[in-house]
Amino acid sequence: MSADEPSAATGTGARGSGLAVRDVVKSYSGVEVLHGVSLDVAPGDVVGLVGHNGAGKSTLLRIIAGATRADRGSLTVDGRPAAIGSPRDALAAGIATVYQELSLLPNLTVTQNVFLGDEVTRTGMLRRGAMRDQAAALVEEFGLKVDPDRQLGEYPVATRQLLEIAVAVHRDARYVLLDEPTTSLEGRQVDEFLDTVRELAADKSLGVVLVDHKLDELYRVANRMVALVDGQVRIDAPLDQLSRDEIVVAIAGEEALPVLGSAAVEGSSGGPGAPGGSGGSAPVAALHAVPDEEPAHPAVVAGGTRPGRRLEVRGLRGPVVAGVDLVAEPGRVLGIYGLVGAGRTEVLRTLVGLDRMHGGQVLLDGRPYTPRNPAHAQREGLVYLTEERKSDGIVPRLDCGTNVVLPVLGQHRRLGLLDRRALAARSEELMERLRVRGDRRGAVVNLSGGNQQKVLLARALAQNPRVLLLDEPTKGVDLGVKAEIHRLIRSLAHDAGMTVVVVSSEEDEVCEVADDMVVLSQGTSDGRLLPPEERTPAALRRAAWAAA
Repeated sequence: MSADEPSAATGTGARGSGLAVRDVVKSYSGVEVLHGVSLDVAPGDVVGLVGHNGAGKSTLLRIIAGATRADRGSLTVDGRPAAIGSPRDALAAGIATVYQELSLLPNLTVTQNVFLGDEVTRTGMLRRGAMRDQAAALVEEFGLKVDPDRQLGEYPVATRQLLEIAVAVHRDARYVLLDEPTTSLEGRQVDEFLDTVRELAADKSLGVVLVDHKLDELYRVANRMVALVDGQVRIDAPLDQLSRDEIVVAIAGEEALPVLGSAAVEGSSGGPGAPGGSGGSAPVAALHAVPDEEPAHPAVVAGGTRPGRRLEVRGLRGPVVAGVDLVAEPGRVLGIYGLVGAGRTEVLRTLVGLDRMHGGQVLLDGRPYTPRNPAHAQREGLVYLTEERKSDGIVPRLDCGTNVVLPVLGQHRRLGLLDRRALAARSEELMERLRVRGDRRGAVVNLSGGNQQKVLLARALAQNPRVLLLDEPTKGVDLGVKAEIHRLIRSLAHDAGMTVVVVSSEEDEVCEVADDMVVLSQGTSDGRLLPPEERTPAALRRAAWAAA
């Protein structure tokens, strides 16, 4: 349903009541990024907000949260106009925001975090006992199993996120904006977090805006969906009236359907019980609904890649890895799945020398290989793309082209000087083929998250890998970019003959992109490839939890 069509009332309040954003317009450097966006959140609503990277989701959230001012438009809370010029103004109006980077401080106790900046005093002295008692009552009310006297950093991310929501409600927030809250969560953590959000919305009449790229999660918890496309509302409708295909097509276009496995499974019409949903077990044939004649990705067509190497790992041990066997073949994609703490990332880090190898054996094309450091790994053809794009990936203030060629600067010297023209040509060629959008000459931090990820993929390809190790390659990117990255991964393996290893916490992604799959548990894997009948999201979850 388009934004111009009428939609039914949802939640516990009528549309137009609660939090109402009207006709918001925002421009940066003369370029309009929001074109008259409107949004309603009634008490008790959980509104899923989706859209491609650069669609304007983050800008809209920042405006509602008071971190950015709109050029035009209005905002009312419970029927009263709200002039929000800062996060403090937003909180005073009853609006709180929980970002991916949590604002609570891990080195302070739970009690100190609950009252941070809002301490209870008498005659200038802190009332520590009163604050502790109130914090204990708060965590009990929200069902959080935490000790008010322990440091917050001792608890998992999911618990900290829920405490941040509890603190917001404690400070009279009636509307909570959640920005990609499950990015760092997995398995039961995701389930428990979403269950709690749904219960809070219902029990406390809390209006929630949930930004999430994972449709399965939104179908579990949201009752309405708003989709932004190029700064405009493309969909605003009750979720039970929308199929997954409608949402995918609205955001990413028709061409995304064949490669978005769980979204394109026949009969996937929405709801948590739908095939391809969080509890689905669609056959891998459906998840691989990609024609054999799918053209090579443009990043591969022009060459510049080398044939893959057979990677064999026997009994690998490291700081977290406790005995891993696996084999990755040229021309195929090996998917590695496991729960948090299973050792997935650590396996890749050990293979490129970032983590020390304590024991076991690694063979490349049958010859022993002992990784010393990333430069040594690169010379052997192994290139690693980190999961942590912000902290370990991009260099934020450098321009996009420089970020692409950083690892290969030494290969472009003439008479001891950098050949800047050759470097610029190489980076621009890769970014063009990966369709990096935005200001490529500006700081990479100014690009959307999906385009930052494409820059890092271009950096990996600039090193001419023979074994490409990808850790959560689509973390935090929108559906359209995810489809592009999936096509690229398959093309690198199937068309260019590269050896590709993909670590992912998303069961659907592993089933969608991988030719072979292994499951890690508690730092171990016997290297057994899952048989065809077990290559489903539900079977992956069962295998991981059974071994945990």
